[in-house]
Amino acid sequence: MKKTLFLLSLILSFQAKSQLLFDPTTIHAGPGEFYNAGHIYTLELTFYDANYHAILKTWKENNQENSLPAKLDYGTYHFDSVAVKYKGNSTFAVPNTFGNEKVPYNIDLNDYTSGQDIEGFKKLKLGNCWFDPTFAKEIMGSHIYKQYLPCYEANLIRLVVNGNYLGVYINEEDVSSPFLKKHFGEKNGAFFKCEPMTEAQAGHPVDWPDLLWRGADTLDYYESYERKSDSGWVEFLDMIYTLNYNPANIESVVNLDRVLWDFAVTQVISNEDTYNSSIIHNYYMYQTADGKFQMIPWDLTESFCGILFTNGTPQSHYEMDPLYGLSPYMTDRPLVYQVLSDSYYRKRYFAHIRTILNDYYDATWIKNWILDLQAVGYDAVNTDPNKPHNMTKFVQNIDEPVNYLIFYTIAGITDVITNRKPYLLAYPDLTAAAPVISSVNQNIQNPTSSEIVYVGAAVSNASSVKLRVTNNPAPYASDFSSVAMLDDGLNGDAAAGDGIFTAAVPFTTSNDHIKYYIEAENSNALMLNPERAEYFYYHYYVDQVVGVEEPITADFRLYPNPTSDWLQIEPVNGAETFSVTIYNLAGERVFLTDGLNGKYTVDLREFSKGTYLVELTSDGKRHTEKIILN
Repeated sequence: MKKTLFLLSLILSFQAKSQLLFDPTTIHAGPGEFYNAGHIYTLELTFYDANYHAILKTWKENNQENSLPAKLDYGTYHFDSVAVKYKGNSTFAVPNTFGNEKVPYNIDLNDYTSGQDIEGFKKLKLGNCWFDPTFAKEIMGSHIYKQYLPCYEANLIRLVVNGNYLGVYINEEDVSSPFLKKHFGEKNGAFFKCEPMTEAQAGHPVDWPDLLWRGADTLDYYESYERKSDSGWVEFLDMIYTLNYNPANIESVVNLDRVLWDFAVTQVISNEDTYNSSIIHNYYMYQTADGKFQMIPWDLTESFCGILFTNGTPQSHYEMDPLYGLSPYMTDRPLVYQVLSDSYYRKRYFAHIRTILNDYYDATWIKNWILDLQAVGYDAVNTDPNKPHNMTKFVQNIDEPVNYLIFYTIAGITDVITNRKPYLLAYPDLTAAAPVISSVNQNIQNPTSSEIVYVGAAVSNASSVKLRVTNNPAPYASDFSSVAMLDDGLNGDAAAGDGIFTAAVPFTTSNDHIKYYIEAENSNALMLNPERAEYFYYHYYVDQVVGVEEPITADFRLYPNPTSDWLQIEPVNGAETFSVTIYNLAGERVFLTDGLNGKYTVDLREFSKGTYLVELTSDGKRHTEKIILN
């Protein structure tokens, strides 16, 4: 008897009489994985040179990008040769000044021996958490950012060096090729780390990566931006020029929704060390295949005010204007004042702030999350021989400011929240009554190319309602166009004046991947559904078969399974013509080819590790099989 095998992604996200909601956070590390915050792991380095610290310290002090070889052990992983060097600025300089060996580490698994990785990650960044007695600010900050835009993951890790326990570190996911591939499905675009040289490196005061136009000569930018891709200066300078002199076209070169989400999270959690806050640095810009640069956060150690709390009064931090850079106006913040001075983007920005405040910015919820994290790491932190703060501050600094040395004060996490949240909620842009969107529905769940899909939603307090929709196949969602949604009883709308607004999706081509969300606006405020759009969105495929009939006798062999790099597909009945489609857990099609005959090999080396569904079609029959990529 034939049975129906539903695609795993649809089982996970299908909503009866509704639509599929794409959740990008499913790619984050799960229990037992390298960056999962629910575990603390041990990483062991064994240097071949016992004098490693003196050597690495000298190289770092002299700005020499040299590394030493070492053995690395982590669980079942063992590598005889990895490249290790020290990293960081103040987090290196301060402990080094006190003769403390707990400095930040940069570990390259591939520098000496290619093909080495831990769960696909080839570079490890270990932060020493020097200015955070709670060991939680960066991990908590990362957790919140990555709910709204691509952001690195982080957790706690124990570091043992040459047999000696050095202490607890923050294990920071490297923003490099594996990160780009995971979030954008590609890794070959123009890619820049927006971090200036130090004064010692440059020989003069720091040139901050402010995105101001300095002319067409790339030499005027190299001290502020580090190119991480093989090429890209032309594209990067074109983006900067457009931002400064042609802002009407900035949306063609920058993914502005990602920027607005980044700005919104920054201001809500008081990350004082990035573009639209106190100090301009700590971000990446990556140009995806649609030609738009995506802003990616980095180094979230100063979340919840951090140690920069010392600069100015506490109240000046609690009440930093969310339009900082525009109010007060600052000439070195063009990405702020060009975007947030636009009334539409300003409303969208404050809609994002409202969402974050409602979703995660709750002192009790955040404290409980941090207490769970601290419980995981308590024993390791308690026995950390090199931590600069005692265990009293480990707990106290969750709620209260604490002193560090003579001159510095480190902000308390919930203290920041309980003071900043009321200020933000009283901000005029957030007191305005926003539209309300509910009951989003799509009339056909699995349409064919001959059918028209209508999307409807109940909306109130709005002067304009739009269906924002795209058929761009990119996995990061891009190029949304606007279609007016009307409550006029025409074009799919059931009845005029009933508060249900409707629009037809303009894309009907077979195999199109349709992504959409609802946007409602009035003169003072804006609302989205889903609220985390464009990172989250509703979606479907045209001519996508949801129920797949599994043949009584399998027509194909797939091996090896699990696999680590290649998948062999072999027709059991000989050289018949067939097609191969592969889906990830989010229901995204990640591979498609057809017209095949005989045995076929799929190269999986660039795929992220995880579970996939392989759909094979031949002579009107389908065979679907789950594979695991280790």
